[in-house]
Order: sequence, then C-alpha cells, then structure tokens
Amino acid sequence: MTMNYAGMLFAFGFMLLVTAVIIACIVWAASTTKAKASAAREANYRELAEKASLDAAEIKASLAEIKGRVSTIERMMREVE
Repeated sequence: MTMNYAGMLFAFGFMLLVTAVIIACIVWAASTTKAKASAAREANYRELAEKASLDAAEIKASLAEIKGRVSTIERMMREVE
C-alpha cells in the first residue's frame, strides 16, 4: 500500500466515523424528543383523568339531589291522592 492509498483510507475512515457520530446524534435526539412527547401526553392524560373524576363526583352529587327531590315529589303526590 502506498502513501496515496493511506491518505484516501484515512479520509474514508474519518468520513465513516463522522457519519456514525451524526447518525448516533440523530437517533439520540429522536429518542429524547419521543420521550418528552410521551411524558407530556401522559401528563395530559393524568390531568384529564383527574378532571373526569371530579366531574363524576359532581354528577353523582347532582343525581343524589335529584333523587331526593323526586322522592319528595312522589311523597307529596301520594299525600294528595
């Protein structure tokens, strides 16, 4: 192998190394972005679940109040008959 080929081999090796580093950086950035998006989505789901739980409790309380009113009205209707 002559010196001309050694320089060319060094250049190709260096380009291969740079390409590998760039690909590794792209993969790392993609996985980091995906993890951040997943964490944000999970936080949104958690917030939505908490809101749904509060809404369900409010609906349950309203339903109990309506049942009480209906039973009062039924009692009044029986007394009128």
